[in-house]
Amino acid sequence: MALLLALPLGRTLAEGGVNLGVWRDPYFLGRLGWTLGQALGTAAVALAVGGPLAYLLSRWDVPGRAAFLRFLLLPFVTPTLVAVLGLTALLGPQGWLTRLTGIDLSDGPGLLLLGNLFFNLPVMIRLAHAGFSRVPPHFIGAARSLGASGWKAAWTVALPLALPGLAAGFILVFLYSALSFGLPLTLGGEQYSTLEVEIYTLTAYQLRLPEASALIVGQLLLTGAATWAYVALTRGGAGVAAGRGLPSARGGSRALIWVLMGGVSLVCFGPLLAVVARSVLTSSGLSFSAWQAVLSNPETWTLVGNTLRFGVLALIGAVTLGGLHAFAAWRARGPVSRVLDGLSLLPLMVSPVSLAVGYLLAYPALSATLPMLIGAYTLLGMPLVTRSLLPALRALPPRTLEAARTLGAGGWTVWRTVTFPLTLPALRGGAALALATVLGEFGATLVLTRPEWATLSTGLYDRLGRPGERNLTEACALATLLLLLAVLAFTLLDGGEGEVT
Repeated sequence: MALLLALPLGRTLAEGGVNLGVWRDPYFLGRLGWTLGQALGTAAVALAVGGPLAYLLSRWDVPGRAAFLRFLLLPFVTPTLVAVLGLTALLGPQGWLTRLTGIDLSDGPGLLLLGNLFFNLPVMIRLAHAGFSRVPPHFIGAARSLGASGWKAAWTVALPLALPGLAAGFILVFLYSALSFGLPLTLGGEQYSTLEVEIYTLTAYQLRLPEASALIVGQLLLTGAATWAYVALTRGGAGVAAGRGLPSARGGSRALIWVLMGGVSLVCFGPLLAVVARSVLTSSGLSFSAWQAVLSNPETWTLVGNTLRFGVLALIGAVTLGGLHAFAAWRARGPVSRVLDGLSLLPLMVSPVSLAVGYLLAYPALSATLPMLIGAYTLLGMPLVTRSLLPALRALPPRTLEAARTLGAGGWTVWRTVTFPLTLPALRGGAALALATVLGEFGATLVLTRPEWATLSTGLYDRLGRPGERNLTEACALATLLLLLAVLAFTLLDGGEGEVT
């Protein structure tokens, strides 16, 4: 995997040299400042909201708690352009909440920041919840018996023990927000473009590779440091408590949980409901004409076919390579294991746009070929498989494996009868995340695709660029179709226990 990633990136940086003078340009320094600022701001808000909610959900039970935690994965597998349409339908210039409140967030960075929270708030909540769930309940009970209030026990006992999970969530949200491409491209505009958008503009439109290479170098240094910190915080964490037998929340705790869950649901699920509603609601009322036009158009089924075909091919590669990488990191010891652990996150350190441009330069003979596109998809899905499978492998009881060997089972038999069945739920969860993510991938597709290889994401982007209410309604119908595909893929593959850490 390191070679697959290093060669295109190295070719990108070598092609035409690296013009480090770009970092003295006030414009690009401003783009760097904005990129870091919006990523840190998103991570801070996600921590402030998600941390308390995760603690409360790890301590108390309320109706719908399990379903809420389960559905929090939905924004993670939602294609970027679907989220863009949902946010625009709610809070854009003609959005429903805009008309209701008179507040238009499209004039500033508000929509972009809300988009970041849409994708990343669930990540923070799930990782923080995993951290708090590992805190033994009797620790908090002992603090309460010594006279500490509920919040003091949480602050002095639970928080220090769960701090690695909270810090890991903060870093991961920062990385995802800093490396986001589709959201700033469509919602940020020129004033709020990030380094990702600038790299795309410099390479795809201006052909200023030395400047783009310098931006990539700076970005890699930044994200590399954050990634290694994330690996150090999450290494060794496994065995999340299932949360059975929690006492029912009452009084103020119950009210606070419902308020926080309601606010998170509005941010994370409201845009999805808005997309579905916008596909059948026009200025003249309820209408299914957009769906009729989309479903009767042969181009739609070409887009669906390409999306599924590319997704399945990438899934096979991601599961194979990601599974082998997780197994190698599990069997390795000492520094080798830590290095392999860090390498599994390398694709998350590089934007899909930078990766796609690197492949074009590194493999010119494969330019505009299907293997290049599938290779980029595979590399983007690999870390999701590895990060889901590796904690499950590390959580395997050593005595179980040793008992199988003492009974005369060979290495293959142990793997087939013990290791594989116990880790299958995690493998299915990682595969589901990888496939759902690839189905809606936008950045690499925009660079590497050919017209005849158009997918639902590129077809949706094309309609968004056309004026008129009809095109917007049809775009929402396509977005709903893409969302349904992602949810269906996740539902069919996910074993219910996969966790990305």
